[in-house]
Amino acid sequence: MNDHVVDAPNPERPLMVEDVRAAFEWAKTRGKLDQPLYLFFTGHGGDNKLALGRDTYLDASDFKAMLDDYQNATGNRVIVVIEASYSGSFLPSLAAPNRAVISSAATDKPAFYVDKRGFNYFLTKYLLLGSNFWEAFQLASREQNKMLGNAQKYDASGTIKTISQSPQLDDNGDGNYDPTQDGQWLKTIYINGKFTTANDTLAIENLTPAATLSVGQTVQLQAKATVAQDTVKRVWAEIRPPRMAQVIDTNGTPVLAFPRVNLVQSTESPDTWQTTWNDAIYNGNYTLTFYAEDNEKNIASSEQDTILAVTGGIDPPTQAQVQIHLDKTRYQRGEAFKATLTEDLGWGYDLYAAVLMPDGNYFTLKNTNELRAVKETKPWYAQRKQSQSVTLLDLTLPPDLPTGQYCLYGILSPEQNDVFEAMNQNLWIYGQQCFELF
Repeated sequence: MNDHVVDAPNPERPLMVEDVRAAFEWAKTRGKLDQPLYLFFTGHGGDNKLALGRDTYLDASDFKAMLDDYQNATGNRVIVVIEASYSGSFLPSLAAPNRAVISSAATDKPAFYVDKRGFNYFLTKYLLLGSNFWEAFQLASREQNKMLGNAQKYDASGTIKTISQSPQLDDNGDGNYDPTQDGQWLKTIYINGKFTTANDTLAIENLTPAATLSVGQTVQLQAKATVAQDTVKRVWAEIRPPRMAQVIDTNGTPVLAFPRVNLVQSTESPDTWQTTWNDAIYNGNYTLTFYAEDNEKNIASSEQDTILAVTGGIDPPTQAQVQIHLDKTRYQRGEAFKATLTEDLGWGYDLYAAVLMPDGNYFTLKNTNELRAVKETKPWYAQRKQSQSVTLLDLTLPPDLPTGQYCLYGILSPEQNDVFEAMNQNLWIYGQQCFELF
């Protein structure tokens, strides 16, 4: 059993390559193990490298040297699980006898996460439910593909791309993934023996039929959630729209932030959860998957998706965009002033609205007519709706307001990332309108 956790020597600083090497040295002192040594990595990656911290990487060659040294010293078998973009590149690089390497993505594929759930989340879920590593790999791959669904994105050039990830593994030491050859060893390996350590009784059934509707039309969403033990804590529907923008965060990881809607438990039938939805804006197919979570934080998803075909709306653009709208470009102090903003395909982005003053200072807006302190850089706080106008400012320009040029900005920046770092990496999208005050 692997019941020990090795922390970085100093948690106040980022993990370094020396810390990984020290962890292997400590592991060598444990001697011979009955079970393989399991190594799980979740983070950012690239071609034959893993990010330990900002600008700190563990190269595949160094990683392999550490693994070789550990196995030569102990004779232990090792299972390495890497969840990172392009992690398939590690299969040939780390290949060795008595070593299995599992990657969440192919060599040329990024790794996707939804609500912090990714391949390792699903893999460990099935391992704890009693599956062997091969079974857990197959089930996790299926669930990962289901989470991504038939979602498609358009890149900056307008080219459509189907989202996929393609997990891989090698357990025969040849460095290649072949489903007909690999998996024989991993079929024999269970976490903590051949017994279940997690609750598998949570289930959710989709009760919402497919439908065709017009924009603005309300549809009832309904699902049935049951659990033999504990209680159902919440139920929600994840909605994959007909198109999303290609969002990459400042670490190079794709951001998937599908819109969702929470369901409410029925008072007449406690197993039934429901709500209404009418937020469709774009023409096309919206794919709905239902999820339930119990009070032990187990999550189950519906086997069947619902397709809602929407008409009467607008055709989505090929990429995310944000626009500022003004009535004119010259205003006089004491005059009525109104500025609005619209965004499209903004899922996965934080929205910023800012006004740049003639003296070079700027203010971000929290809500309509609510400016934060000077240079306090925080996102727009009020409600957002795709392709619908939101009012930034609606006021009379103060008579003592300095004259000169003002500029209003709408900025879409990868969510939960520093907006200036996103700007430096050209990952943000912005719209701008300037006006003169005299």
